[in-house]
Amino acid sequence: MPTLSPNAQLVFDVFDQVARGNGTPFWEACDDAIVWRTIGHGSWSGEFVGKQTIIDEIFRPLNRVLVERATLPTRIIDGGDVVVVQARGKNLTRDGQRYDNDYAFIIHFQHGKIVRYEEYCDTDLIARVLPDRNAAKLLPKPE
Repeated sequence: MPTLSPNAQLVFDVFDQVARGNGTPFWEACDDAIVWRTIGHGSWSGEFVGKQTIIDEIFRPLNRVLVERATLPTRIIDGGDVVVVQARGKNLTRDGQRYDNDYAFIIHFQHGKIVRYEEYCDTDLIARVLPDRNAAKLLPKPE
């Protein structure tokens, strides 16, 4: 395997830790003012700014919808300050539906921190399988 840039190695390590259930390294790798953008026009799409906003608006609602959650990289393209990850989701909703989306993430770095995270995926699958994001925020917390 060729040597990865420090940013690509960080992305590789973060995805490995997240797959093991440890999300802390991801948040430690992010700048406080990170911008997260998901393509599309649905309730899960948009641009979200700041770690806490991203947690409150994306990750907490997702954790209330999904009972199994993993995103596994299939390819990492090392561009130094821009790292592209192709990945496949392995997810199951509370109501038993598969939510196995395909992703391309474009991850931008400045000074060793993730400052922008762009998510490209099948937004039709999101609309068909996931509830509205605002409705998901009201679901009970997982046990």
